[in-house]
Amino acid sequence: MKVLCQGNELSDALAKVVKALPVKRNNPILDGIKITAAGDTLTLFATDLELAIEKKINAQVLIEGEIVVPGKLFADYAKKIVEEQVELDGTTTTKLVIRYLDSELQIKCMGVEEYPLFKDVDTQNSFIILKKEFKDIIGKVLFDVASDDGRASLRGVCLNVKEDEVEAVASDGYRLATAKAVIKNNGIIDKLVVPTKSITELSRLIDDNDETITVFVEKNYVMVDLFHTKIVSRLIGEEFINYEKIIPPAFSTVATVDKKVFENAVDRVSLINRIDKKSYVKIEIKEDSILLNAHSEDGEINEKVTTGLQGKDLTIGFNSKYLIDCMRAIDEPFISLNFNSSTAPGVIKSESGKWLYLILPLRVIG
Repeated sequence: MKVLCQGNELSDALAKVVKALPVKRNNPILDGIKITAAGDTLTLFATDLELAIEKKINAQVLIEGEIVVPGKLFADYAKKIVEEQVELDGTTTTKLVIRYLDSELQIKCMGVEEYPLFKDVDTQNSFIILKKEFKDIIGKVLFDVASDDGRASLRGVCLNVKEDEVEAVASDGYRLATAKAVIKNNGIIDKLVVPTKSITELSRLIDDNDETITVFVEKNYVMVDLFHTKIVSRLIGEEFINYEKIIPPAFSTVATVDKKVFENAVDRVSLINRIDKKSYVKIEIKEDSILLNAHSEDGEINEKVTTGLQGKDLTIGFNSKYLIDCMRAIDEPFISLNFNSSTAPGVIKSESGKWLYLILPLRVIG
């Protein structure tokens, strides 16, 4: 293999595929990036067997072939030569020689025959969605994914694909987040659980614009083709929780508030006990106001927020971090706080009905 390519294009491509390299080193061959030269294209590919990213760039191919090189070293070095035309010479099977100007780097190659093949997902079943809406619904739930080693399905985002919409869902067992977007469905009615790393990198690679993307689904796999970039992820096999049954159908207390005012009040109140494992805030809803209170050994903070109340007065407690997390994901001016009792889950909803956050309460203190 021998090619000429632009350093900036090579560096940009490597910055994308390197995200698929494994975090933990269990199999040395997976630390490599596979480079394939054919026609007028250089293809870079990396995988950790859960996530795979393939990126193609234009190149002057002098000799066709393929090699595998240490991915992190190659990507880091490519960042330093973005202004130059680069020659990649892998005509021997044991090393890749990178030449630019009057300099060169030699990197030991790995066994290409040992490297996993790219999974080519069947394109029969798919759904089409605007890029910016797909990126938006992922961003509204991703923070809610479980980070521990508990239930497997909670360590990913569920894409509940329906007839004309997809609902992204995430939960860590103490809270639940959902967000909806309109789609054009081409043969899928299913709940797909995409691992956290895969859905995070996919969201990062998608532009925030009005173009559409097609999400292809095959049993156990999902793929997105972004022109010269393909992302394939293995799905989590465990069934996602039956979240629809967790969300209450009606509420006895509904308070509408200015989102920014409420967020700032919770943020200030939580300062007093933020270092506590369960940063606690008490919420007291009465007539036209919400009283927020938090205290610790260092003191006490009280805040008052104007609200429009429908239903009963209520006092309830929450982990303030959970409230702040969902506030930061919300981009609408007004929200509704929905409750049934001080021991039942609280639900924060949008006026548009496109997203929802459910949080389990803490025992009311004081």
